[in-house]
Amino acid sequence: MKIGLFYGSSTGNTEMDGKIIKDKFDEYTPGLVEMFDIAKVEVEAMLPYDHLIIGCPTWNIGQIQDDWDAKFEQLDRLDLTGKRVGIYAPGDPVGYPDNYCDAMGLVGHKLEERGAELVGFTDASDYQFDHSLAVEDGVFLGLPLDDDNEPGMTDERIADWVAQLIVDFGIDELVAA
Repeated sequence: MKIGLFYGSSTGNTEMDGKIIKDKFDEYTPGLVEMFDIAKVEVEAMLPYDHLIIGCPTWNIGQIQDDWDAKFEQLDRLDLTGKRVGIYAPGDPVGYPDNYCDAMGLVGHKLEERGAELVGFTDASDYQFDHSLAVEDGVFLGLPLDDDNEPGMTDERIADWVAQLIVDFGIDELVAA
């Protein structure tokens, strides 16, 4: 069993965070996560994986990052029924408090429309922002990160999230072996 991690990155933060996520999974089971730059693969590359991790930062004012934006409509070709998906999203709640991590909500809802089950929710009360399309019932639809203003919190947030994903993906017995 493998986990597919697909990211889009304009500044390198989302790729860097993806590598940290992969490294944290490697601490449990080396080689479990395979990483892909969404700009360099077709969206169908997601289909062989039962579990997906999506890295999609918010760009400009509440927009999807360019690489994901270019592939967004292509997601309509996928049947993601039965797939569990965790989303991480770097964003800037200081510069963009009114749309912090909106891309997580936009991509997350698209994946749900295609049959995916979102997992890896994060309590929104631990973050300072005004509004986000990624928040429902007080939780983010994944892991929001702030590599610009709170870089010292990234490793701990990712470590906690990976431990949560192991349970949410139902692979806790696999990684304990």
